Amino acid sequence: MKHQKNLFLIGGNEDRKPKGELLSQFLSLCGISPNIVVISGASAFPEQVANNYRDIFLKGGASKVDCILFQDRRDGIHKKNRDLLDTADGVFITGGNQVKLVGAMGGTPFQKYLVEKIENGLVYGGTSAGASIVSRIMIAGGRGSFNPRKNTIKISSGLGILDGVIIDQHFRERNRLYRMASAVSSNPGELAVGIDENTAIHIIDDHICRVYGSNSVTVLDGEEMSFTGFSNSSGSDPITMCGMKFHVLTKGFGYDLAKREPIKSDKLQFFNKKQNLSEVVL
Repeated sequence: MKHQKNLFLIGGNEDRKPKGELLSQFLSLCGISPNIVVISGASAFPEQVANNYRDIFLKGGASKVDCILFQDRRDGIHKKNRDLLDTADGVFITGGNQVKLVGAMGGTPFQKYLVEKIENGLVYGGTSAGASIVSRIMIAGGRGSFNPRKNTIKISSGLGILDGVIIDQHFRERNRLYRMASAVSSNPGELAVGIDENTAIHIIDDHICRVYGSNSVTVLDGEEMSFTGFSNSSGSDPITMCGMKFHVLTKGFGYDLAKREPIKSDKLQFFNKKQNLSEVVL
């Protein structure tokens, strides 16, 4: 029997009250009284951050929360860390520096086992850097700008949990539209999804996603662009792009990653962990 794959990606700075919408929604996807593993290693204060989320999830109804402080690649080798995934219903990766976290985790036995477990039903949640790292092609850094330029974006490899989609976070709050457009100009086959703060997308089986939270999600689709000037521009030159599709989605709306088209809120049935993708009414 094929297990449903669930990714719950938050744009950062979410409401961290025990009954806050987004963290509560993540817990509900994990089932009744779930076991959660919190992974913290991207921030400057990983233990403090991990303990904060541990308290939130326990107050929100989790029966058990284990924490992994991912500091270096040795943490990806220890069998005891992999064993925690065997009894977990969900894993949640906190924010900070996504390059630091991928550098510690990428390619380790833990990362490979994590991907395997997610494919077999372990619910993945991540906020800020924890959202960005799911991509195969990851935005590793850069800055907000008023037009797309090569020097506003840094690209590297992520964990490869989600293929064909580039995730950015703190999106509107940090003026990241044009840095994400720069990523699309050099990778036009990839969808780019920018998630605002206190906003999330729930992706089922790398296919259907739905928006939650108080702000919006921006989708850039460059597959049918008629022109991109990325290869002809210098680092500081603005990049010409023609024919890129642009969507802004708010709570209740969705997006079909396979068909590359938005889904209106009245066509998207609420879904949870126990529903199959075929039961989502479009």
